[in-house]
Amino acid sequence: MTVALKLIRTENALHEMTAQEHARILGALPAAVIGLDATGIIVLANESAVRVLGRRSEQLIGTHVEDVLVSMDEIRRAAGDAYDARATGHAAEDSGRVFGFDVTRLDANQPGSAEYAVVFRDITGFQQLRDERDRLLRLAAVSDILPSVLHELKNPLAAISTSVELMLEELPEGTTQEDLHAVLTEMRRMKLTLEGLGSVGRSLLGTRNTAVDHALRDAVRVLGAQARSRRIDVVSAITDMPLLPMDISVVRAISFNLITNAVHACDAGNEIKVGAHFDPKTKLFTLSVEDTGQGMKPEVLERCTELFYTTKSKGTGIGLALCSGAVRSAGGEFSIRSELDKGTVVEIRLMVPERVAPRGPRRAKRG
Repeated sequence: MTVALKLIRTENALHEMTAQEHARILGALPAAVIGLDATGIIVLANESAVRVLGRRSEQLIGTHVEDVLVSMDEIRRAAGDAYDARATGHAAEDSGRVFGFDVTRLDANQPGSAEYAVVFRDITGFQQLRDERDRLLRLAAVSDILPSVLHELKNPLAAISTSVELMLEELPEGTTQEDLHAVLTEMRRMKLTLEGLGSVGRSLLGTRNTAVDHALRDAVRVLGAQARSRRIDVVSAITDMPLLPMDISVVRAISFNLITNAVHACDAGNEIKVGAHFDPKTKLFTLSVEDTGQGMKPEVLERCTELFYTTKSKGTGIGLALCSGAVRSAGGEFSIRSELDKGTVVEIRLMVPERVAPRGPRRAKRG
């Protein structure tokens, strides 16, 4: 009996020493490691795991892995895969982090012991670089195909617009003329859309002096009709300007995108105000589009100028990125202020070079 008792005590001591040794080795590992039981409950976590996940050890032990890292289904799938698994998880209430992880199936010989060993690391920075690469590849693909597509669309569009204008001159006033005016308005809106797509990657500043105020008023007139059909008021506060060395296609693209976004953000009874001014003394050009619509959530406001980022089911995510890129590449400032349920203000400030020509019809590029 005494020998048996000594044997049991010796076995227990060895087991305790082994457990302590395992814990010491686990704690010394630079990689983040957690152990899971068969149901996904965390039964051990080393110091690196505590640091990466931003929780104390006692908070992790007993917590389900789905609450801090990844689903148990993905753990089981990864345990049977020969390659590294990757998943988007959340840690310390930060839903934007991305973790890469490896899973090894263990021989669990005691109830409650670890059945899965999960080694993981924060690969958010790597994933961001990968996303940026994919974004640039998409932009390159768009830039390659756009010129030929736009060429094929602009020619028939111009022919149709000319035909509609001739019909308006020849037909007597009445319902038919009203319908043709509506068609012509939509054709002009389509032209603005195509010019916007064609100006991707171009700067707001140009090499020719153009009638910027005319282009802005034209955009307000064309898009204002759409807004008024939805009972949204559009107010124009565009002052007269001299001819300015700005790319008129980019001006139209920016005004189209900003006003269209404002219309989409507004409901009946809301108001959109478009203001533009050039100060000949300071050479400062300003353009603002202000609406009293839905506004944006802080997380949307933070990302709204990212290329291909959109919250609309049929959005492209190109518009605001195009606008901000064109302004900033010209050395200007592009700012957005927005408050949920109160509205949004987009403002452009750009110092125009000294070469500013006086108003003259021969030198104006009206487009």
